[in-house]
Amino acid sequence: MKSIPYIEFTKLETEQTHSDSKWYYMSHLSKACAAEDSHRTSAYAICLLSEGSLRLETDLFVQKAEAPAIFTIAPGRIRKFTDLGADYDAKILFFRKEVFMEGQADINFLDKLDFFEKTGQQVMSLSAEQFEEFQTLFHLVHKKSGEKDLHTSAIIRSLIYIILYEIDEIHQKQDPAEPEETGSHNHILAQFKMLLADHFVEERSVAFYAEKMFLTPKYFSTVIKETSGKTAGEWINEMVLLESKVRLQNMENTIAQIAYDLNFSDPSHFGRFFKNQMGINPSEYRKGF
Repeated sequence: MKSIPYIEFTKLETEQTHSDSKWYYMSHLSKACAAEDSHRTSAYAICLLSEGSLRLETDLFVQKAEAPAIFTIAPGRIRKFTDLGADYDAKILFFRKEVFMEGQADINFLDKLDFFEKTGQQVMSLSAEQFEEFQTLFHLVHKKSGEKDLHTSAIIRSLIYIILYEIDEIHQKQDPAEPEETGSHNHILAQFKMLLADHFVEERSVAFYAEKMFLTPKYFSTVIKETSGKTAGEWINEMVLLESKVRLQNMENTIAQIAYDLNFSDPSHFGRFFKNQMGINPSEYRKGF
């Protein structure tokens, strides 16, 4: 059975430009991943929509983006782009956290930017002035990415910082932040979600993730609950449920195949899990598509 793939920008870059892999990559969205079905990537993504409109799905949550707009997607999220029957123009910038944060003082900087994670708030409309500013910044990234000078990587990193701060300014005005009592633990939640995206099919034990993060299961569970309002077990179940729902929408996959590929002991176990979470069984859910 075909699983939900990771579309890596390093592969796209090699295919399209025949250049060496970098920690960042910019392309027109239509030439990168817009034509792909549901997929993931291990990189952060920022997309600037300059013309037309797009339907964006992230983890099955649907948003419509109308130009001028900018939207962001965190690593590991299931995403799908759909044009709405008219021409559009959009540039997408990918970058990898592990290199972007290399040598930086605050290694949790990206974890504090909740516009990557907040469901339904990844798309931000832009004024004409804001759009011009982002267009200039994207142009500079694109220009510098074609250079191989001594400080090219540092300049690209600085430009991405500016882009992120500008997005955060817009996001905070559209969605003023509430006082955050558990900010010091946000990095634990962020790391858990990244580990979960990589291991949830084969590992459903809270203890496994606690051990991966060198924490006791009790402390780990307490932090996740206090930081997110959900238990670690609920996060695991939600990830499995999301993957199940996406796969059930592909009619080429039998329910039995999905059950075994998601590491359930048998289809009936999968059916009980799905009904317990959704209130209907997998075949009933599939009839809606």
